[in-house]
Amino acid sequence: MSRIELPEGKGRPDLTRPTGRTRTAQRVVDHIVEGINAGRFKPGDKLPGENTLAADFGVSRPVIREGLRIMEALGLVEVRPGKGCYVLRGSGGLNRSSIWVNWLVAFRHEMLVLLEMREALEVKVAALAAQRISDDELLEIERIQGNMRAILGEADIDIDRAVALDLEFHQALARASRNPLFLQFSTSIMDSIEAYRRIAMSIPNRVKVSIDNHDTILSALKAHDAEAAAGAMLVHIRRVAQDVNALKPPLEQSEGGSSAV
Repeated sequence: MSRIELPEGKGRPDLTRPTGRTRTAQRVVDHIVEGINAGRFKPGDKLPGENTLAADFGVSRPVIREGLRIMEALGLVEVRPGKGCYVLRGSGGLNRSSIWVNWLVAFRHEMLVLLEMREALEVKVAALAAQRISDDELLEIERIQGNMRAILGEADIDIDRAVALDLEFHQALARASRNPLFLQFSTSIMDSIEAYRRIAMSIPNRVKVSIDNHDTILSALKAHDAEAAAGAMLVHIRRVAQDVNALKPPLEQSEGGSSAV
């Protein structure tokens, strides 16, 4: 599989934004989009002010501002200084998954930068884990995988649950590497990229593909095959990059009359 290719002509990305505040802002966006889909907010309507939205959602004004910035990046609203925030268009009836895929297209470069960094770290982690993992740790990873597989049986996949289990899987590998610095660094970057991870899981079929990739990694861990584990992790991360690069904006597709992803 080819290496991760970063788009040309991009400035240095701000990788500090996907924090806890952004994760909360994503949920605010989900609710506002639901209101647009339900017809409570129509093109041309002015959204309630920041204070009102903050009180309604039980969050701070900075969270609301973050959510509005995300929606503006998606082309759903326009923030007019001194006047407020106005709905530009409907969402075409898109579900939350399609909305966040559209966001991921807008921030594709940032996601690929993060994946490049993960590749440098996690391929080595997988190799060390295969050499050093204990039987108890293998059982723990099997438990995590079993819980992830159970998600696929749900009518509506719980993306937040999938993200939490995905995080558990990768942190379990970091612990099994027996290198405390890998674990420390892995934990710190996972906090920073959780928002991107959640959005990536919204890519159609991505949860299943990730689970399948994890199964391959787990098989290599059971065989204590460092080369196979490293190769499986490399395939896993580059497959995510491939899926991100292949994305097309669902909002544009819906405007052209095509069905949403």
